[in-house]
Amino acid sequence: MNRRTAVAAGEWIGAVAGVVAAVWCWNRSQVTSAFGPVAPGAPSFEGTAYSGSWIAVAAGLVTVAGLLVIDSVRRLRSGPAGEPAEPSSSPEDLGLADGVGPGTVEHRGAE
Repeated sequence: MNRRTAVAAGEWIGAVAGVVAAVWCWNRSQVTSAFGPVAPGAPSFEGTAYSGSWIAVAAGLVTVAGLLVIDSVRRLRSGPAGEPAEPSSSPEDLGLADGVGPGTVEHRGAE
């Protein structure tokens, strides 16, 4: 196993650990409380409160895990020494005048 594969595997392990930690944080963010009846003969009920701090930490962990997965795929798909596997096309190769759209633009129906 070369260094690039080892780093990618480490990133996948980190991503899985991040998702597990995010689930734990999400579960910590929910607090359910049971309340008795307000009046005689009324049913009891439960209320759920959410902690924004734990939810924010869970969202951050999922974001970092996603970035680790994206980077590991980039590492595994790149060529030797971090070079791209295929050269990217230049705007001239694609026939684009300025690299944004087609070389000529026709405006039909504009009178």
